[in-house]
Amino acid sequence: MPDKIANLINRLGRSIHCRQFAQGLNPAQWEALRYLSRANRYSRTPSALADYLHTTKGTASQTLKSLEAKGYVRRVPVPEDRRAVRLDVTDAGQTVLRRDPLQCLETSAAGLGGDLETVSRFLGRLAAALERSNGKVFGLCAECTYFCKNDEAGAESQAHKCGLHEEPLTAMDATKICVSHRCARG
Repeated sequence: MPDKIANLINRLGRSIHCRQFAQGLNPAQWEALRYLSRANRYSRTPSALADYLHTTKGTASQTLKSLEAKGYVRRVPVPEDRRAVRLDVTDAGQTVLRRDPLQCLETSAAGLGGDLETVSRFLGRLAAALERSNGKVFGLCAECTYFCKNDEAGAESQAHKCGLHEEPLTAMDATKICVSHRCARG
């Protein structure tokens, strides 16, 4: 059965890969844009992007240069660290993301109905196991051991908190991908 699962996932991957040569972008550029649009402020760095894409910093840099040249991404200096930059998706990048070729996969997945939750949990566990074997696990802020939930969060004065960075997190921040994620289940 594990070989069948591996073959099915590989087949899905190939099918998805070929669809991502769209809107003048290649699959790596699409994945970079998706990641940057879903990552929190600590995780929108060239280094975190390289880790997420499982590629070298040089390859990630070339992907970013292409996205910057197209006007989809911009580098923003980080005031606390003169050497660091944060990567932000521009309005043009957000516009192209609305035409993401992976929407066909989302539509197909929605057709699973009641099985969707089971498939989601299974694939999430599988992805986390593979990421752990690569030495880096990305996850959502709200699912992290560092996340300090405020049940009354909503206003900035009542924000959640990142226990690692000791900074407030909005409800929107809690839904973002974090490079420093630590899973509560190990």
